[in-house]
Amino acid sequence: MPDSAEVIQAAIRSAFVNYPKEDDPDWRSPCWIKPEECSHLTTVILRELKANGFEILRKAD
Repeated sequence: MPDSAEVIQAAIRSAFVNYPKEDDPDWRSPCWIKPEECSHLTTVILRELKANGFEILRKAD
């Protein structure tokens, strides 16, 4: 089962695939956001959530 960082990274990547950069000559490429950039965005999101008193918990089945 994926952890919260993996879920956030997948959401970021899917957003860039579904809404590609229009001025990018290779905009059809689903990988135009680099993995390092995606990882950095995920880290920032998780850090900001924690700084504002939020935490991501796995839902009990």
